[in-house]
Amino acid sequence: MIDRRPSPEDIQSGTAKDRTCPSISTTFAQALARRPTLAVSFFLVILIPIIGLLLNPFNFQNRYRLSLFSQHQDPISIQKPPEMPAQNVTKTATVIFCHGLGDTSAGWSFLAQQFGAQMPWVKWIFPDAPIQPVTINMGMKMPSWFDIVDLTPTAKEDEKGLLASVETIRSLIQKEVDAGRPTDRIIVGGFSQGATISILTGLMSPTLLAGVACLSGFLPLKDKIKQLEGPHASQLKVFWGHGTDDPVVKYDWGSQSVNFLRGDLGLSHVDFKSYQGLVHSASPQELADLLTWLNDCIPNQP
Repeated sequence: MIDRRPSPEDIQSGTAKDRTCPSISTTFAQALARRPTLAVSFFLVILIPIIGLLLNPFNFQNRYRLSLFSQHQDPISIQKPPEMPAQNVTKTATVIFCHGLGDTSAGWSFLAQQFGAQMPWVKWIFPDAPIQPVTINMGMKMPSWFDIVDLTPTAKEDEKGLLASVETIRSLIQKEVDAGRPTDRIIVGGFSQGATISILTGLMSPTLLAGVACLSGFLPLKDKIKQLEGPHASQLKVFWGHGTDDPVVKYDWGSQSVNFLRGDLGLSHVDFKSYQGLVHSASPQELADLLTWLNDCIPNQP
């Protein structure tokens, strides 16, 4: 179970479909039975990569650049988008964007290039999650902001890991503040696990951030968030995008999280957008909506 980020082909075509491998046909199975040598060769080809994965699963994931926690997905390689021409523009705002489970900072770095022409005044930061065991993935080590036992709203939560990652993002915010960036010009966002860390960071912030962007995430620690939230939490601006066909972080889970933000925490600036047919990924329309929202929250300053 690994998070799936959108490939450039997905972004261009607007598709984000699961890919599955066909099963061995009866004819081929019969051929293996008739030719023992072929059968041995076939099973060696299958077993050797599996043994390698068990011996060093993270290297396998890193080599194929796996991303985002969805089931039955083929490894996806992210091709580097075309370089944007260098622009001599002073950076007056910062976006910190956090990747999903099993991904790396490189997985979403295309946002800086894709949005760069429209928002050249924005500095982009893409942090990396620590590599640690993940229970839902049979304890395999991979980049993860916190441990996941199960993907349901009632599952046991890794409070220690969640709060540790919030502190990691807070330290990045503080570095920007120390360099002269006011917090009302800083946005934190992410996809899936990264979205979950981002909304928690925004709600707990002692000062009001410019906003939080959540793509296919969920709100954690609902039972404790009222004790953890900062003094300006109700004023926080939030962009929340979620696919209706998300098989991983279910659409209803995202919708319930938004209702909690609005109802229980009193947030009045939550922009919740649904994307029909979208699975656990991002679509061109969602990214276009995100760009519009970013321009509203951190517009250019002369």
